[in-house]
Amino acid sequence: MRTTGLVIALGHGREGFVELSQLEGFPVFLHVVRNIGEVVEEVALAVAKDFQNVFAQAVSEYGFEECSILGLNNTEDLFSTFKECLQKVSGEVVVTAPANAPLIPVDILALLVELCEKRDAVLVRDVKGGVDWLLSAYNRRSFMDLVEARRPAGFEELVDGLRRVMYIAHSGLKDIDPLLLTNIRVTRASDIPFIEKLLKGVRRGR
Repeated sequence: MRTTGLVIALGHGREGFVELSQLEGFPVFLHVVRNIGEVVEEVALAVAKDFQNVFAQAVSEYGFEECSILGLNNTEDLFSTFKECLQKVSGEVVVTAPANAPLIPVDILALLVELCEKRDAVLVRDVKGGVDWLLSAYNRRSFMDLVEARRPAGFEELVDGLRRVMYIAHSGLKDIDPLLLTNIRVTRASDIPFIEKLLKGVRRGR
């Protein structure tokens, strides 16, 4: 079953594209690209069309040419963004990750891919019990078939129409990610020193 990793870079935080900030010698988003690339056959980076060249330059400069860049027309509505992305990738299973989450363990991403091979969607719940749509996995055909048949207005309506959906509780992440590094997001450049310090501590603890 062909798999795609979809990294979403839509300008997280008040400083815009903080995903381009440097973290240990690489832009933040490339840490996510590298990690998700370990568990999928195809990696795509979704960005607003106006910023496609900026990200493409970074991908080329750091030697990540295997990552394709999807220049999107609609990035204001997340559900529409996902529809456009899934129309452009080829994987049967698509695992998604936010581009400002460089510490998501590879094991979490691999688990999402594995669980979605026999399901329509595997959805991760956040600390408040809602769904983290940016960190989940989808059966692309099930997603697109339902979109074309029912024209759902958003994720909730889409999920209601899917038959085989699995939720992963926030507390359940601790089995694979005891420090809950999955939750850490870079929202401003001043977050970088803390994350670098955290990374060094994690490596020392191994």
